[in-house]
Amino acid sequence: MSDGIIINNRYNLTDAIIRQTERINSTQGRKPEETSQTYNGRSFQEILNEQLNRRISFSKHASQRTEERNIQISESDLSRLEDACDRAKQKGIRDALIVMDDSAFIVNAPNRVVITVVDKNELKSNVFTNIDGAVFI
Repeated sequence: MSDGIIINNRYNLTDAIIRQTERINSTQGRKPEETSQTYNGRSFQEILNEQLNRRISFSKHASQRTEERNIQISESDLSRLEDACDRAKQKGIRDALIVMDDSAFIVNAPNRVVITVVDKNELKSNVFTNIDGAVFI
């Protein structure tokens, strides 16, 4: 290639480091907003912060179970789940059983992901395994 990074089908690490250093040095002296790239008007830092503080998400399996069992989850319910997830995470719980109203949710607290959902009919006859703790809300 003509850019000097790949020579004789081998990656030239030294050249790549030099080029990256040149790029960094060429942007010094500019304001951060001039050098940061944006996506739809948002900086990488804004997107990263949003992802770190993201709302609770549902795995494909949990989404299917929610739909199959006709479990309705409102914005208020999502907020309650997020609070319960945060409480579980603060206590060091990795996989939590969160019981809310007439439903139960198995949640991976560190990743804020609902693994599965059980409705009130299944609560009575179900055994929950592989959980570290439970939160009742």
